[in-house]
Amino acid sequence: AMDLKEQIRTMALSQGMTFKELASKAGMNESGLHNKFQRGSLTVKDLSALLSVLGHEMTFRAKDKR
Repeated sequence: AMDLKEQIRTMALSQGMTFKELASKAGMNESGLHNKFQRGSLTVKDLSALLSVLGHEMTFRAKDKR
């Protein structure tokens, strides 16, 4: 399974956007963003901003009962 960073990078590339451009459009700098992913310190606000640039939003749904 792809990790979150790879999923976001893939979404950006599919829209013709580099990771650097995505970071910039979300108001972040690329190295800072890489560091946040590496440290696991990406905030909900950060993720929301990234997804917004990509035309997505976060939603919550109930888990499938197994």
